[in-house]
Amino acid sequence: MKRPLILALILAALLAFILFTLQKGETPLIETQTSTQRGSRKSAHLLLTEKASSASQSPAKLLSLVEMMEAKYVPDHAVPTRSRENPQFQFIGNDAVGRVVDQNGKVLIESGKEIAILGIAIGPASKRLLVAGGDAINFILTPSENQKLKLPVYPPGANMLGFGSWHWISETKLLGVSGVQALNAKGTPVNCCEGHNVAQTKLYVYDVIAQQLAEVALPSKVTQSVVNVTEVSPDGHVHLFHEEPHVGTEQDLGWFKIQD
Repeated sequence: MKRPLILALILAALLAFILFTLQKGETPLIETQTSTQRGSRKSAHLLLTEKASSASQSPAKLLSLVEMMEAKYVPDHAVPTRSRENPQFQFIGNDAVGRVVDQNGKVLIESGKEIAILGIAIGPASKRLLVAGGDAINFILTPSENQKLKLPVYPPGANMLGFGSWHWISETKLLGVSGVQALNAKGTPVNCCEGHNVAQTKLYVYDVIAQQLAEVALPSKVTQSVVNVTEVSPDGHVHLFHEEPHVGTEQDLGWFKIQD
């Protein structure tokens, strides 16, 4: 009778020891998993914060600013006429079959899938020419160096319109006209006539050599949100005009000079 009792006690003690060992061994495992999970959550939170910060900055790329000052300027309207007397480059045809040729008749670029050419503007030194196309597609050609540079289609930022026009302001710089898309009360784009879909006009300077875009800081005199660029001289003078949408009220804002 004693032997079975002793064996039972031994088995009970052995079983208790095994259970105690297992419980003791599981505790560090549970703590390790908990520590790992907490660490993972913390890392994930940091990654999400970094991504959110980057995402909030990416739509509005910071550009350097170029000053525009009020200036007294009287344009010489005879200059464009003289410059067209012996053009080194010509646009022939239309946007469907149009082409740009040099003085020897060599085709430099023609309308196709890449661009529907609407016209050209020769640079002040006649070394480069601006090829204007539809859908805000524009190129700068430098025939002497056999180079072709595509200009930006949109400025950086949310709800920006494509560049509507480019103008030479020096041999290596252009003035680009864009704007912020007007939105209705529902937040959808306003589709209207004669450019009245613009909530705010934005002007930019593009450096052809550095291939960099800078934003023009309008002077404090210009308080209107929407302005029109009516004339641009090759030395950086810009004539601004304001027209009240759907009202017909017009205001000549005068001439301004973009600083170098």
